[in-house]
Amino acid sequence: MTRREGEIQEIRLGDCPICGGKGTLKVLQYVHDIPYFGKVMESTIICEKCGYRNADVMMLEDRPPKLYSVRVEEEKDLFTRVVRSKSGTIELDEIGVRIEPGPAAEGFVTNVEGILERVRETLVMAKHFRQGEGDEEAVRKADEILQYIEEVKEGKKPLTVRVMDPLGNSALIGEKVKSRLLTQEEIESLSLGPYVLVEPEEGEERGD
Repeated sequence: MTRREGEIQEIRLGDCPICGGKGTLKVLQYVHDIPYFGKVMESTIICEKCGYRNADVMMLEDRPPKLYSVRVEEEKDLFTRVVRSKSGTIELDEIGVRIEPGPAAEGFVTNVEGILERVRETLVMAKHFRQGEGDEEAVRKADEILQYIEEVKEGKKPLTVRVMDPLGNSALIGEKVKSRLLTQEEIESLSLGPYVLVEPEEGEERGD
């Protein structure tokens, strides 16, 4: 079956591994073309019974392992697009935030403002938890970061955003974005999230 760009395709996967629902698991796939980057497929697995959900983003064209960076200095820079797959790591330099992929990592397509909102929501929850524990220093630090995020959104403070992906499935897209290949040392230091690299058995042919 040919998947047309912009069309949402639904594929039935069978039983849910979480709740055991019979025939309740499906995947929704959506392909769109990102200018200067290529075709991207967003894929979301959903259980219609228990609500289990897991998303990923995959490039449909080969991409080398890269580091992308952008300096956010004014409000329009917040619209820089962020493509983050399950193997992508995001760093927000000035506020010391590093978002690493774990076993349950999800992929998504958003923009820098969307990333800041995700961080803000997480910080607010963490702040409330620390308040309950009486950890005043952690609460103070959270307030500082939250204030910095608001000033970045208002174009008053700068922010350096980096996206790194050893599998080449993540990126930043925008006029001010810079990129370079990841070094082998950087590749080895990055998490692959739920993915595992399998080395060919001895005697097996390697691809070019």
